[in-house]
Amino acid sequence: MESNSIPEFAIFQNSRTKVSGIWTKNGGRWIQAQESEYEILRLLSQLIRTSENPIEVLDQLESYNKKEDI
Repeated sequence: MESNSIPEFAIFQNSRTKVSGIWTKNGGRWIQAQESEYEILRLLSQLIRTSENPIEVLDQLESYNKKEDI
């Protein structure tokens, strides 16, 4: 990835403070998650990092989210 590229999606986490945040390019800003969401975001980031196809994981989550919006 080029250093001046803007990511489509990112998660940050601080394990000491249990602070998490999510970035989406469409949103254009970081959203701080609730402390209660820390563990699920940790699992999600681990799944993305260890997946053979992380883009597919994100595409499936996006597809599921669109179905939930109906």
